[in-house]
Order: sequence, then C-alpha cells, then structure tokens
Amino acid sequence: MTVRLNRQRLLGALKVFGTLSAAAAIAVGLPFASERLEAQEETAQWRALAAKAIEAETHEVWDGESLLIQTAALSLEAAGAEPVLIPTRTIADLQTFGADHLLTAQQAAREQRCLAEAIYYEARSEGIYGQLAVAEVVLNRVRHRAYPDTICDVVYQGSELDTGCQFTFTCDGSMAIAPRGRGWERAQRVAAHVTMGFAQPITRRATHYHTVAVDPYWNGGLVRTRTVGAHIFYRFPNRAERGLLEREA
Repeated sequence: MTVRLNRQRLLGALKVFGTLSAAAAIAVGLPFASERLEAQEETAQWRALAAKAIEAETHEVWDGESLLIQTAALSLEAAGAEPVLIPTRTIADLQTFGADHLLTAQQAAREQRCLAEAIYYEARSEGIYGQLAVAEVVLNRVRHRAYPDTICDVVYQGSELDTGCQFTFTCDGSMAIAPRGRGWERAQRVAAHVTMGFAQPITRRATHYHTVAVDPYWNGGLVRTRTVGAHIFYRFPNRAERGLLEREA
C-alpha cells in the first residue's frame, strides 16, 4: 500500500513538474514568438509598400513614407549574392561607414541596373507580372550552379559572341537605343523591388523562357512551368522527368 501511494505521489509530482516545465517553456518562447510575429508583420508592410512602388509613376503617392523608402539601402550578402533589405540608418550609424561599404553599394547598383536592362529590353511591353517573371528567371539563374553567380554575368552571358547570348537583347543590336521614358523608370522600380527581396515566386523555379510567338528547339529538353503574359517559362527537369523526356524525344 505504501509503495503504491509513493508511486502515485511520484507520478503526480512528475505530472505537475511536466505541466510547470511546459508552462515555463511557453513563457520563455513567447518573447521569441512575439519577435518573429513582429518581424513578419514588418516584412508584410514592406512588401505592401513595395508593391505600390512599382506601380507608382511618381514618389508623390508615398506622402510621409517617401523619406523612409528613399533612404532604404540595398546590400548583397557575400554568400550566394542573396539580396537583403537594410533598414533606414541613423546618423550615428554612418560613423562606421567604410570603403568596403561603398564597394558593396556600387556592386549592388550595377547588379540592379543589369536587371533593369533585362526587364526593359525583354519585357517593357509586359504588365507588372510579366516583368517580375522575367526578373525572377535572372535571379533563378544566379542561384543555379549551371550559370554565373552575379546578375550582370547572367544577363550578359555570351553577349560577346555573334550567336549564343542568353538574352537576345544583348547581342541583336537592341541596346543601340538607350533605355528611356516611363518604360525605363518602371523597369528600374521592378528591378529594385526584386533585388530588395519583395517579389513573390511566380514562375515555379523557371530558368528559361521564350515568347508565345516562337517554338525554339531547346525547349524540348525542359519542363514547362507556366505562361505569364507573352512568355512561356521552363525549368530544368529532375532525374525522373529527364528520363521521360528522353523517351518522348
């Protein structure tokens, strides 16, 4: 009887301890959960503002937010060249500004311009989603091991050749006419939107596209993902899909 009673007391104590431990874990986790929720809400707000930005013709629509948007800085992480948004800095932060920061900013500006040029020459007659889709293909290639690891190198890959350029505008003479007007302004806004990490996936990991007006030979070895605007998008096949495509060829 005593053994049974002691066992019941032990089980009861363990149950209480388990409940208290769970409560303590929840209490400790709440601040972290709160921080994550706050970060998610802030990200959602930035995405909403960014979506408005690429549609806007002028900065007047921003009202009180314009200074915040205009002072947001763009940086590229060393690993993987993944774009990230750096919050607005205070004057005190500028005391730590160094030459390496300037080089990073210059590189980011070059990358953003290369992407804007691709958007302008490849899709300036497209709607916003069509332009975002083209930009996404460029970034998907940057992340893919089969392509260079910077935006500019991806966009201008093969441009020095008479044939073999990856993006037609880089070798067909299109760039003889400099980008200009509202189309160029919007292309730059879309490029900023994408490189700052605001864009949501559209193309389902596509690395290739062509217009609906053509049927190039190379699309037979790829998996079609979707059509956006005037372009059809494709990705590389996985192992199972590759075997199926080879049997169908």
